Amino acid sequence: MLPLIVFLVALAVYLPMNGLIPVTDPVEANYALTAKEMLLSGDWLSPQIYGQFWYDKPAMIYWLIAASYKAFGVGEFAARFPTGLFAAAGVAFTAWFAARIYGSRPAGLLAAVVLGTSLEYWVLARMIITDAVLFLFGSVSLAALYLGLKEGGRGWYVLAYAAAGLAVLTKGPVGLVMPGLVVLAYIAVTRRWERIARLRILLGTIVFLAVAAPWYLAMYAAHGRDFVDTFLGLHNYLRATVSEHPKDNVFYYYLVLFPLSLLPWTGVLLRALAAGRRRPHFAFLAVWLGVFIIFYTLMATKYPTYVFPALFPAAILVARELEEMQTVRRPPLLWLTVPAVALLALFAVGAHWLPPAVWWPLQLTAAIGAVIVVWLGHRGEAFLQPLAVGAAVVAVSLLLIGQGLVPLAASRSAKAAAAVLPAQGATVAAIGDYPTSAVFYSGHRITRLVDTIQAPQSVWAGKHTMPTESKAEFAARTAGQPEVYLFVAKGGEPLAGYSKIAQFDRLAVYKKAGGH
Repeated sequence: MLPLIVFLVALAVYLPMNGLIPVTDPVEANYALTAKEMLLSGDWLSPQIYGQFWYDKPAMIYWLIAASYKAFGVGEFAARFPTGLFAAAGVAFTAWFAARIYGSRPAGLLAAVVLGTSLEYWVLARMIITDAVLFLFGSVSLAALYLGLKEGGRGWYVLAYAAAGLAVLTKGPVGLVMPGLVVLAYIAVTRRWERIARLRILLGTIVFLAVAAPWYLAMYAAHGRDFVDTFLGLHNYLRATVSEHPKDNVFYYYLVLFPLSLLPWTGVLLRALAAGRRRPHFAFLAVWLGVFIIFYTLMATKYPTYVFPALFPAAILVARELEEMQTVRRPPLLWLTVPAVALLALFAVGAHWLPPAVWWPLQLTAAIGAVIVVWLGHRGEAFLQPLAVGAAVVAVSLLLIGQGLVPLAASRSAKAAAAVLPAQGATVAAIGDYPTSAVFYSGHRITRLVDTIQAPQSVWAGKHTMPTESKAEFAARTAGQPEVYLFVAKGGEPLAGYSKIAQFDRLAVYKKAGGH
């Protein structure tokens, strides 16, 4: 019953206002448009974007979004629905697993509150990306492997390897590599080498391949070497060995980012890691957390979301520490009070840097929440204070999303610019940053204009599959056409003979002079 209640409450937190948040560039628009093209083309095997096959990610996320489009219609709510659904399921599964291994429903409830209100989790729960889906499948795989090692039983291993197969269908090889590394590291740390024989690798291989292999084999049959070279070579091997964003390739990247992502619970995690060595299940959860941070620290390309799955063990470690605090006479609640109040204050003050809005309800809510958190901490309420922190974060986050995220997303989307275009019959091009969201919203083919067509200068050039044309060729091709439009990003210059008809945050829309 607890997981179901947690799931429904999480849905009630993660789904509201999703239909109001525009699809943003560049990442969200890629997923939303690819799923739209999959639905419109009727080809549910091969992801495609701009009418070309697209091997950036496996098909799972596109299947989920396309199915959501089919159920709700193409739009923002449908595009964000799978993420919200899986994020809620991830919180519910965390509650179930924590309650099971500790034999305590309060531990499950606390784990759900910690995970569901962690800064990165509730932000990503609304974004059109793969991470919430990968989080659930990866967490199920590792949790089931652990229960299999602890309790035995073939069913746990079937579930673990099937979940790993679904994770590989979501994000590729890491869906199998990471559970394997975590379990092997756990066995090495505990020096229980006989457990390797208990992993049922033969059964697991059969189950894993039954789940994951059909799509990959079908893709290879349909696209051959091009699929292998692009998917495994460009989007997996190259990201691991060549930094896509060199300035982020520093050893402390996740040592800074992960503590921020866990706020307001970071202080309690630090205490849990310091005090938990002899606690049950600590070794597995700590190894799980550590392997993710170390593995992705060693990778050349770093993204904020790569260690997102490590929030699962972190939330359970925090929940256990919060339970332990309830057993002492003077619980050390400053470990939660200080970061919680700091985060609420940051929300209240940081609102001034967001698009103009009526911010006093958020600031008042944050102030009331901070007072309650401090008061409960002073009273030593080790169970009620975490619940109050979670409630305050939920209340402030909903206000922040409604008043801040919606206009902020609008400033990073070409939705309003796309509305300027006629429904059909227009020729459209873009100069500067390419507005994929304009393609999603308008349905028009939009050509990226460059000075000259040159051979790729970067190993990452294969990521850019949008139609591209030189400015001279475009000018010649559209001579005499009346309905020709340009999207020009900030800092760009339109072609001669165009006049501005609309100005937005990131770009301006121009129309060819003399057009009707």
